[in-house]
This record gives sequence, C-alpha cells and structure tokens, in this order.
Amino acid sequence: MSKVRAAEPLPLDGQLELVRPPAPGGLELVRRFLNTYDVQRSIEELTTPDVLAAWLREQGLIGRKSAFKATPADVERLRSVRENLRALARRNNGIEDDCALEELQAASALSAYTLTFDPGTGGARLQATAPGVDGVIGTILAAVHAAMADRSWPRLKACADDTCAFAYYDHSKNGCSRWCSPDTCGNRDKVKRYRERKARTAAP
Repeated sequence: MSKVRAAEPLPLDGQLELVRPPAPGGLELVRRFLNTYDVQRSIEELTTPDVLAAWLREQGLIGRKSAFKATPADVERLRSVRENLRALARRNNGIEDDCALEELQAASALSAYTLTFDPGTGGARLQATAPGVDGVIGTILAAVHAAMADRSWPRLKACADDTCAFAYYDHSKNGCSRWCSPDTCGNRDKVKRYRERKARTAAP
C-alpha cells in the first residue's frame, strides 16, 4: 500500500453513508471496523494506541470508564484482523483475495468464547470473555460468525473497485450489487470497460 496518512476530522465514510444504509445487527460493527482504513485515500483511522482505545469506546467495545490501555502491538493486531476480514468481504463480491484464515483462527482461540443464552427467547450466542484486545477481536469475529449463521454475511462486501474497497451491505433484492456507489465507482468501472473495448477495436 502507499504511504498512510492520519485520519481526517470527518468520518471517512461520511459521504457514502448517504448512499448506503447501515448493515443489520452486529454486521454494522464489522462494516465500520473495515472502513477504519480508507483505501482510496490511504488514510488510516487507527493510528495510535490512544486513538484505537477511543474508537473502541465509541463502538461500545470497551466501557467509557474502562482502564483499558492499548499498545502498539494491539493496533497492529486489529489492523491485521481487519484486512483479513476485508479479504473475506472482497470474496463476497466475487473477487479472489488471499486471507490468512489461520490468523483469524488463532485470534478466535484467544477470545475465550462462552455460549450465552437469552432468558427471554432461549436463543444462544457466542460471547468473547477474554480481557483486552483478545475480547475485542473475539466480539468482532462473533458478529461475523452470527452473520454467517443467519446468512446475512454474503451481503457484506468490499467495493469491486480495487482503488476503493469500501465496505458496504448489499441491500439490493437479488444481492448482486458490486460497487459502494453506482454513481462513482460503478460509473468509473463502466468508463474503464468502455475504453478497454474501444482500445481493442482500434488495435490493428
């Protein structure tokens, strides 16, 4: 990747939020996690341990008054998990991308999951009980697992435009949406394909 810059004051995906509604349930957390890195502008939101801790508090992953202290290693771990999940989201859009599944498996093993039952519905869910960043990663992975179980996971996609890769939830009826925005990335793809066809036609 090109040189990473610090995050800008405004939300990285603020403009696209007007185009794409949130993902359902816990997948919205996963979507927002993926979008902490703006691929198109090479802007990293999770820049330092303090910034990471603040983001985790904003997302409700740690308590507002929690004594949680992130480390540089925690920042790197979260970024690595994020990019592996982005690779899976790209696969959901029909794009082949390498994903270190063994890394996600190892992170899951450190999460100390327990099966928690809802007294009202009798339903059960995985809950990460490990402290610190292990529990945070476990909560994110548990949301992915729940989405896979209810079959909503395939609709969490990374934009098919490699220069964008913005994570969005495909709310279309047939689940065939390929771009975060048809007016930007979709149109850019159409122009690219048109130029490629024109070049092939003009070739001797």
